[in-house]
Amino acid sequence: MLWIDKRKCREVALKVEGILPSSVDEFTDPRYYPPEGEDEEQVARYFFFMVAIDHRTHLPGHEYKAVIDGQVHSGADLLYRLGMKRYLENRAFFSPESMANITREDVEEWLNVNEAKIRDPDVRAYLLRDAAVKLIKLYEGQVMELIKASSGYLYSPRGVKEGLIERLKAFRAYEDPVEKKPFLLFKFLERRGIVKVKDKDRAQIPVDNHLTRIAIRLGLVKVDEKLKEVFLWRREATWEEDIIIRLAVRRAYKRLSEERKIDIMILDDFLWSFGRRVCGAEKPRCNECPLSDVCDAFHEESTRMLKEHYYYDTWYY
Repeated sequence: MLWIDKRKCREVALKVEGILPSSVDEFTDPRYYPPEGEDEEQVARYFFFMVAIDHRTHLPGHEYKAVIDGQVHSGADLLYRLGMKRYLENRAFFSPESMANITREDVEEWLNVNEAKIRDPDVRAYLLRDAAVKLIKLYEGQVMELIKASSGYLYSPRGVKEGLIERLKAFRAYEDPVEKKPFLLFKFLERRGIVKVKDKDRAQIPVDNHLTRIAIRLGLVKVDEKLKEVFLWRREATWEEDIIIRLAVRRAYKRLSEERKIDIMILDDFLWSFGRRVCGAEKPRCNECPLSDVCDAFHEESTRMLKEHYYYDTWYY
């Protein structure tokens, strides 16, 4: 069905090592994230609730895109831009007491701007309510209590599900078997200095559509002819196929990062930006690609036509 090309992982690792950015995003840009100096619990709540609804934003045939304060934002950028606008207007909006009562109409009022309409506002409202109610019941409404309860581990070393990633799975928004949102939240919180873990070596890359598409086109993960149907959007992947595909992608990037001891979260920064700017689903800019000489898609037109697999109805990523 599909398999990881270990030789390709080694080749791409050598190439990526030389082009990683010298600076690391600390996620303090006030357009999208709480500025430095904010209360830790407030910052943790912002990321906890925003990541809970950080999944596919575009409606079929309509781009989630709008101009805010003279700047064009789309997709996740627009989502977080609107998140920060609301945060600065009313920090209490991101309290669990507020989120526990949020409705579809509230989400639409918050995240719809002119012609930009957020996908599945009812699902996002449900995920926010579920996260808030459980945070109150399990951790006294404090994200910092959730972090404290994890005892500095992503996964409990004692075999009991007490680590941060394991505890997050109690929340519907974070239940993805491939753990995209849990590790995205970890990345934000770690960069802001809110979370420090003893088992960083167990961290995994947050696999989304961009990262899947890049892995398939580069050839890190090879796909047989039958499964190519879902990467050509001729049929939708099944739930089981989706998990198998993204787990293979996750393992391929883990192997790539281990080849040259690249921080998995810094690798994620690079790949996510690369997927948006260069290796887009439509009309990839192959002639501008710094990975072209190790990329299957650059040399094979049939591979260049592949996108991320088609699996639409999910809030996982």
